Formats: sequence, structure tokens, C-alpha cells
Amino acid sequence: IVDELVESKPDLVIFVPVEPFLATECFRRLAEASIPVIASNQSLESEAYASIISWTGPNDWGQHRLLARHFASLMDHCGGYCIISHKPGTSPYLARVWGFRTELNRLAPQMSCLDVRFTEFERERTRLAVLTWLDRYGDRLKGIVSADDAIPIEGVKRALVERGRQDIICVANGATRRGFEFVKDGTLKAVTYQSPVIDGMLAVRTAADWFSGIAVEPIRYLPLSIVTAAEADSYIASRQGLEFSPADLLCGIIAEGRLDELNGFFDDLHRRIADSHAMSVDYFRGLLIEMLSGLLNLARTHDVDGVSLFGGYELLYRGLARREHPGEALEWIRASAVELLDTLIARGKLSASLVERLISFTELHYADPLALKTIAERFGLSAAYLGKLFKERTGNTYSRYLNELRIMKAKVLLLEGELKTKDVAKAVGYAEASYFHAIFKKILGVSPQDYLAGQGNNHQ
Repeated sequence: IVDELVESKPDLVIFVPVEPFLATECFRRLAEASIPVIASNQSLESEAYASIISWTGPNDWGQHRLLARHFASLMDHCGGYCIISHKPGTSPYLARVWGFRTELNRLAPQMSCLDVRFTEFERERTRLAVLTWLDRYGDRLKGIVSADDAIPIEGVKRALVERGRQDIICVANGATRRGFEFVKDGTLKAVTYQSPVIDGMLAVRTAADWFSGIAVEPIRYLPLSIVTAAEADSYIASRQGLEFSPADLLCGIIAEGRLDELNGFFDDLHRRIADSHAMSVDYFRGLLIEMLSGLLNLARTHDVDGVSLFGGYELLYRGLARREHPGEALEWIRASAVELLDTLIARGKLSASLVERLISFTELHYADPLALKTIAERFGLSAAYLGKLFKERTGNTYSRYLNELRIMKAKVLLLEGELKTKDVAKAVGYAEASYFHAIFKKILGVSPQDYLAGQGNNHQ
């Protein structure tokens, strides 16, 4: 891209580096070609600033120090917290972890950071991380801080509901419409106001000032602000369009085999579009093109001919251009997504993802009445197919895995000594104590009573 820019000599370049440490050489080459550059969004290596007109973007450190002060007040300046971070190695990671932690260390030394994890902005990874924190730290965990206020917070919310922990105080970097909705319903107590739209606008405004001969500062920051429930409604009312990438979320759902979430994704997208009364036709068509492009790229990475799968270029064109009603267009994209998902499953491309989700689901619900047939219906598959995938990936049958998991959990409860054997059986998912005894002896070779007696001798 830089080679093309040097050759075409544009009047000015606005450069948003994904990997800031790679940008220094790019900026140097553009400066040598006398091409003005405005850098935007992510902080740069120090030597890169000598090659640009101006840098524009969020004052991430200042913003998260402000959020830390608000968080400390919500937490009464005490308690443990965990952080869902931005991508390690980037400037948002440094600011949203260390800007936050250093301010809390100064302001509230009694607060402790229990863990920091990067969950790749994925809902399921975030949910599992939060479940781990809740189980590991128990009542020590009082708060959660997220580098993003949309998809990761959906994972946080699910985990908190699953564990019945409505006492956890959550704050996040923002601010998307979804983040404001989470503030409004109480899932989040506060978000930073750090709009990606205004972030982009600031760079363009700086370019316009430079072309107009107005003095441009070397650094232009976005304003600092915190949004709480009192302001959420006004911020929601002011949003236009969608401040998230439907294509990325859709492709993530398909790639991870999250069949149970596909229809929910489209229902939610339809609702958001219906709520965005000011959305232009061109913007909506852009969303369709972005989602279709994502589906085609996903198909290609799995060696599937997406163009042929979706009926060829002519049908693709008609699907995009000849559906005037938004609902019809979204239904066409939904059908295409389902067709791709069915194809990937039929060709065994998603078996690992499906088995991982089955294991995660079982670990959360092992104490419930579980049957592979019921779970398979939840995933949109047949029990025979899901069982075959599980055996191929793990070398174990699902029923054997479930029983082994339950007995492992039962061993812990037995050693704690707070429940009778029949109550332990119910706690790990067995309605009949006699059946629990039989399975326990089959797997461990001893009865629950003999196991306890043996453990007692070992302790002595």
C-alpha cells in the first residue's frame, strides 16, 4: 500500500496503523516522498512522530484513569477485580490495563487486580473466562473491567446470570449503542465515551484544517467523558447506524459452530436496524455487502466455493440489489449463512468447534438432566451426528465423558463432607442414589463410602 501511495502521490494520507510498531518505517518513507500524513487512533513509537503532521485519537490513558476513579468510588475503594483486556502489545492494551491499574494503585491501594485476560473480543471466550474467575475467586471478586463494551459484555452478562452473581460491578471502555443499552439495564455501571465515529471524524477535521491553512497541533485528543445510567438514554437517542461489525460477529458464530446463536444474531440485527430510523439505503446495502463478503471469505478459508454455493454471481447480484425491503434482504443473508453453516458441518469443517462447545456446555450443566438428543437439538444437529463427532475428537463416548465429569465433581463434594451421599448424587446430576453408587464404583473401582474411607487413611 505504501508503494502505491508513493507512486500515486496523494495530497494527504490519514493512516490508522493496526500494528503501530510496523508503522514507523511506513511514515518515514511517506515523509521522504513529501506526502503529508495524519496518524490516527493508536499511539506510535516515539520516532514515528517526526514523520507526521499530527496524531489524532483517544486519550486512552486519561480516559481510563478517569474510569478507574469512577470504578473505585463504585467499589467503595476496596475489593478484588479482573480485567478483560485489549490485544496485548497495542497501545489500547497498555492504557486500558496499566492506565487503569496504576490509577487504582494510587487512589485505592486496598483494591487488588486478581487477573487480566485477553478473550479476543469473543462472547464465548469471555463467558468462560468470567466463569473461571467466579469459581476461582468466589466472594473475593467484586468487579470486572472490560476493554470493550459490546460483545465481551454479552459474555460477562451470561456468566453472571449462570452463577447468580448480580453483585459484581462492571465497567467498560465504550461507547457503542449496545454499551449504552447495557448501562441503561444495569449490566454496566459506567462506560467511557470513546466513539469510533468521532475518532474518525477528528482525523478528517484535522486534515480539513491543514488544507485550510489552520494551525494543527501535533496531538489532538478526543474529549474525556464517562456515561452512567443517568445519561444513557440521551446517548442512545443520538446514535445513528450501527457501531459494530455485523460481518465479524456473524462469521465468528459460524466459524465456532454456534448454531444456537445464529437466529438470535439476525433477530437482534433486524431490531437494531429497525431502531435506526436515520439509516440510509446506501449504509444498509453496505452492511449487506460486508456480511456477504465475510461469508464468501469464510467459505474460501474452509475450501468451499461460496459463489457456487450461493447460486453464482447473478443470483448474488439479485440477492443484494433487487430486495428493496430490509427484512427481505436480511432473510436472504440469513438463508445464505444457514446454507454455509450446513455445508461446513456436512463436510466436517467445524467438528472441533462443535465438540468444544459441547464440552463447555456440559461443564456448565453437568448437574442438570442431560441427554445427547436434547443437546443436539439445541445445536441444530442429530444426536447420532454429534455423538459421532464427539467420539472422533475425544476417543470417548459422550455418556462416558459425562459420567466421568460428574464423578470427578462428586469426589470433591464427598471430601468436603458437608453433604450426605444421596445429596451428593443429586448435586452432580443423578436422581437415584443407587445409580450414582453403581456409576461411581464402575469408574473408580470402589464405592463412595470405601473411597472416603481410603481418603481418610491417606490423610492420616
